Amino acid sequence: LGIDIGTTSVKALVVNEKGEVLERFSYNLKTLIPKPTWSEQNPEDWWRGTLEILEAASKKGYSIDYIGFSGQMHSLVVLDERDKVIRPAILWSDQRTSEECKEATELLGGEEKVISEIGNPILEGFTLSKILWIRKHEPRNYEKIKTVLLPKDYVLFKLTGEKGIDWSDASGTACYDVFKRKWAENILKSLEIDSSILPPIYSSTSIRGILNEKIASSLGWEGTKIVSGGADNAVAAFGVGVCSPGDCMVSIGTSGTVLGVTSSVKPDYEGKIHLFNHVLDGISYYMGVMLSAANSLDWLKNKIAPNTSWEEIETMIKHAPAGSHGMIFLPYLNGERTPHRDPDARGVLFGISSMDGTEDIFRAVFEGVSFGLRDSFELIKEETKISRLRVVGGGAASATLCEIIATNFKMPVEILEMDEGGAYGAAMLAAVGSGMSVDEVQKWVKVKRIIEPKKDEIDFYDQWYEHYKKLYFDLKNRFKEVASAMRL
Repeated sequence: LGIDIGTTSVKALVVNEKGEVLERFSYNLKTLIPKPTWSEQNPEDWWRGTLEILEAASKKGYSIDYIGFSGQMHSLVVLDERDKVIRPAILWSDQRTSEECKEATELLGGEEKVISEIGNPILEGFTLSKILWIRKHEPRNYEKIKTVLLPKDYVLFKLTGEKGIDWSDASGTACYDVFKRKWAENILKSLEIDSSILPPIYSSTSIRGILNEKIASSLGWEGTKIVSGGADNAVAAFGVGVCSPGDCMVSIGTSGTVLGVTSSVKPDYEGKIHLFNHVLDGISYYMGVMLSAANSLDWLKNKIAPNTSWEEIETMIKHAPAGSHGMIFLPYLNGERTPHRDPDARGVLFGISSMDGTEDIFRAVFEGVSFGLRDSFELIKEETKISRLRVVGGGAASATLCEIIATNFKMPVEILEMDEGGAYGAAMLAAVGSGMSVDEVQKWVKVKRIIEPKKDEIDFYDQWYEHYKKLYFDLKNRFKEVASAMRL
């Protein structure tokens, strides 16, 4: 069984030793927004969802031998001395901790010094800044903290009684040394955080424990082993065969992620891309994130063509040329993370003329999303060689989008037969934990089709991408001024 503790739902797959998906389960989750920019969840909801899925699998007649996990990164769960949840979990998407990030970075000697210590800057989404926020704003809750866990590890603790974290999830806490794969004692000491609140670190394929006897008995299972699993992006990459140096995954969901596997541990000292440990020993990955990938496409469709199918839109776009008759789309609907780290940036449709049709607008948005992904890809290429490219997520269903990406990245794009996200990768990690080799489980991953770059458009897109980049910098100060005016 592979279980993914996501933000919108807990998802799970029953998979056999051949990699065949036998059953799918899902449990919807609710996110709390107590204040603007805040984002929280009740950890008990993850637990209830997991229990319901286990019960459903049992009622379907499955006897599960191994369970693997994937989980949302960065989100903070705090337990007291009785192992009770102290307050709702502060999620990865929560943006309340800007002051804590700034103060901690200054105290530690600046961002470059921080990156040299842990491989990444201290960002609002990361776990450390959330711990510091609780210390400053909720001192009574802070005093109660005996254990800090991440979402999947809270569920693992409830299943096994064993506390822990794996190295891929620890990578996103900002208090973990990605070079030495251990907690960053210097950072913790400087910030006066007791390292005893942090759990032991495990490999992603190691057995964390045995399923609680009471739960196992109620399910009719015996000796079910729980495998540590890992962070959602790393596990999803493992699940699509992106786990060797040179492999690259472009994941196009609401946001867009570009992940390049590497044997290097050289960080990006400008902090534009992350360096995290992968789920396998000895390899890591660089990652960049754009905030509005498929979100940009869905936004446009809902606004101007709500009753038009994506198949019709694909046909429509074929009548628009590369460059969309001079239109450029900046996909910054909700600010941007990589490479600009600019919360004030906004979406722009530039260069509209009276000759433009709906097909040109759609193509411009497709191109803008591809350029946003290319921003991360170009930065990752500077750090490590990329030799294979796979596109996954909802956006992978668009042959047009994949072709534009292939042309911009100057590489063939592989589309897979099985694209089930973190839950499938979690099942694969469970299989490795059971004794199967990595090579054996990677044979489960099969390529369905390959989309080649349009060679006659490569030079054009190189030039058009430069215009795209310059347009952001032309507007950067204006974005900031307008945002300030709106806050008055």
